Amino acid sequence: MGIKNFIRNRLLIDNRGSISVLILGMFFLSVITFLVLTDITSVYLAKRALTQVTEASAQRGVKNLDLEKYYASKYNLSSMILGASGIGEIDPGIPIDCAKGAVDVRSTISDWIQLDSSIRRNSLSNVQVDEVMCDGYQMGISTSALARLPFAFSFLGISEYRISAQVGIFDERKVTDNYYGLTIG
Repeated sequence: MGIKNFIRNRLLIDNRGSISVLILGMFFLSVITFLVLTDITSVYLAKRALTQVTEASAQRGVKNLDLEKYYASKYNLSSMILGASGIGEIDPGIPIDCAKGAVDVRSTISDWIQLDSSIRRNSLSNVQVDEVMCDGYQMGISTSALARLPFAFSFLGISEYRISAQVGIFDERKVTDNYYGLTIG
């Protein structure tokens, strides 16, 4: 009985090294948290870059004016009077040439890919235009890419993450008091 009490008392009293195990555990937890947060931040920045290039390509694509539709409107004296009085037809917006707009969208993204690969400032790869939707007055673009993670966790098997961005845009006339070349008010 004496040896059993001695061992039990000795183990309860001797706590040397127990704090170092806690410190070591907290260190590993801090490192893992840092790595995960770095990966999350990298994906966020890649998503932001993809959204910005999608917005830029949409703005470039919507600037293609469909001249035939634009000048086919009935701009004569009676439509001017009806428009000025507020009972004329509602302006649907500025007509877009969808074919030229889609070409400009793809051109903008390919230009950005070439510029980005020469600079190597973010972690995007395999950027592609998934869909360009256009109804003549508004345009929608869907893009996707792979975001490379700076710290790939081999036990999870994740080294890159697929992200996507969707942007819709339309071009509208500026509100003005100039109707058909005449300044009113």
